[in-house]
Amino acid sequence: MIRKVEQLVNSLNGRYKEREDEISGALLALLSGEHVLFIGPPGTAKSMLAKDICRCLEESSFYYYLLTRFTSPEEVFGPLSLESLKADEFSRKTEGYLPSANIAFLDEIFKANSSILNSLLTILNEKKFHNGRQVMDVPLYSLYGASNELPEEDEGLQALYDRFLFRYYVAPIRSEQGFAQVMSAKHDGFEPPAQIGMEEILENRSRALQLELDDEVLATILSLREEFRRADRYVSDRRWRKTVDVMRVAAASLGKERVDISMLPVLQHLLWDVPEEKESVRRGIFESCVSHGVNLSKLKEEAEELFRLAVSSRNLVDADARFPRIVYCYDCNSSFTNLEVLRKHHDAHPKHSYMDPFDDSRGRSKGFRKYSYEELINMLENERGWKLTEKTDSPQSRLYRKEVDELRRRQQEALKGHDQEREALMGELEGNIWLSQRDRKDLQLIFDHRIVMLQEINMLLDDIAKVLD
Repeated sequence: MIRKVEQLVNSLNGRYKEREDEISGALLALLSGEHVLFIGPPGTAKSMLAKDICRCLEESSFYYYLLTRFTSPEEVFGPLSLESLKADEFSRKTEGYLPSANIAFLDEIFKANSSILNSLLTILNEKKFHNGRQVMDVPLYSLYGASNELPEEDEGLQALYDRFLFRYYVAPIRSEQGFAQVMSAKHDGFEPPAQIGMEEILENRSRALQLELDDEVLATILSLREEFRRADRYVSDRRWRKTVDVMRVAAASLGKERVDISMLPVLQHLLWDVPEEKESVRRGIFESCVSHGVNLSKLKEEAEELFRLAVSSRNLVDADARFPRIVYCYDCNSSFTNLEVLRKHHDAHPKHSYMDPFDDSRGRSKGFRKYSYEELINMLENERGWKLTEKTDSPQSRLYRKEVDELRRRQQEALKGHDQEREALMGELEGNIWLSQRDRKDLQLIFDHRIVMLQEINMLLDDIAKVLD
């Protein structure tokens, strides 16, 4: 099946421009038995893509309907059977309607009224339809929903929204080249280069259940979950579990024996709630993937905060003593002749920067460096030899030294085997058809920036150690 999926992905990417994510997600949802939500303006080829995905299945049926507030159950689930009514029974003729489809596309999905909603939830969640007294199995592989906007919290549609594991914001084509290609393309019918059968899908799902997660994958998921908690971003246990199942299916379809860390970028489309969160969720997942659960941005923030605390913990020496040279504020050009006046200015304007008193230009010339209050004190003491503070071996200082040791341990752990990890991951990503070209490029850039950030963190920890010595 690996070859078939690859052919389909390549063929659909050739047909649709700037839709790599949506194409791979729609196919992966199909293999996983999950559902996809497309959010965005009309006219962005959402229903056309769903129809073409349907053609990728052997002997499949497709159902499409545009929902409104006034759509009746008969229009979606089928009309009442007159024969059953004569026998005093309630039953619908479902052939040709949603309960008989393999793939369905419901436009304006959140316009579903309460008379449709309950049956729709059962179909999506359990693949069952209550047809009178009979509970029938629904042959639905995946349902694709589309909406111009997300439901409001008070509309009672959150349960429906949660059933869509895959979520995509579909924007109009951005590039001129892509738009020109769409304008000049022939809009003929799509003939898939291969088709996938139900037996192949079930066999792949069966193999997926046997795949184990690598330890670093589980560690990264736990780290992401903790980050989401801190950001007050709720993801249900059920949703986390389903994301792992999707990664297993994705890995099995590629012929992998385990779920390795190259599968983690798939989660970028499964864990956001509103489009505004999409990029921050994506960035967090990619950074965690590259740094194996170590959030380097957070590590650097912790080091910077510790540096500020270490500087402020030192005792001032004769705050009224006159400076050897006048210190100037970069932002308001105020002048300071002693530490007490400088400190009061900093308390009143904590975001202001300061000049090096040994920079005789005292201007904003090219290359002129600005210093924060903490950086200025540290520079004047260590580089200019001014006696401004005295360092004491207080319990607080000893605590800060322990924190430095812990931060350095985490920095060294992230640095360990960087080149080997980079080479291994990029090799795994090369054969991962579930990722877009943009995904691969961004992961490459994160790897390149990671080593720079690790060096910056190390220098910062050295500075803290000097302050505490």
